[in-house]
Amino acid sequence: MWGNLNATVQHNASGGFLNDSNISRRENSKRVENVIPIMIKHITQSNNDLQLWGMTVHMITFVAIVRNIGNTSTKMTYEFEDETGTISGFRWLERMNRPDTSINLNSYVRVYGHIKEQNETKYVLALKILPLTKLNELTTHLLEVSYVTLRAEKMFNIEKERTGGTATNDVLLEDNNISGLTKEQALVFKAIQAENDSENGIERRVLKTRIPQNILPYVDDIINFLTSEGHIYTTLTDDHFKTT
Repeated sequence: MWGNLNATVQHNASGGFLNDSNISRRENSKRVENVIPIMIKHITQSNNDLQLWGMTVHMITFVAIVRNIGNTSTKMTYEFEDETGTISGFRWLERMNRPDTSINLNSYVRVYGHIKEQNETKYVLALKILPLTKLNELTTHLLEVSYVTLRAEKMFNIEKERTGGTATNDVLLEDNNISGLTKEQALVFKAIQAENDSENGIERRVLKTRIPQNILPYVDDIINFLTSEGHIYTTLTDDHFKTT
């Protein structure tokens, strides 16, 4: 199974190493919009765009042990290790407001983030790092990697048969919803995404003026969900958002 995934997962992202002023947020017109579970070796052994059966992956998640933690005035740095390899990562303190003390050395965590590269060295720009509370979450992650691989392969083959062997990057893992979101969650996500080009994204108060009235009572809950799932993150304040 790992051989199949390794053969179809490829990566290359530009950006300044541990320097947010040089990290480019290159948008791909054809990409997998949801968070894709992978193993560390699929990052370190890959080339070109990170892809899953021809579909560019934007965000990834993996489960690993924290082998090293460091911090400066602007960022937290980490060394992650799973059974397939190790990789460095960092998280900007401006997104966390203060150093994260819930992450301990030699403990399992789940990481959500983007893959970056500098001088042929890959690393992870972490958007969220969560300590594992139960070890069965590790088993769940391994099953998720297997499931996503098999589902993507199935969808790819179906599209290939439909197009007579000319399946392209237009094959999507998801059906009609963005990242499997509900209609209401997708509407809020798209409203936030529309302001991604602005410096600080969209403010919560403004967001509430750009969505249907029937969703207003649930906006805060939807924002909390999108944040916890790694679809959006805060910028200037806890009330300013951008999509990942």
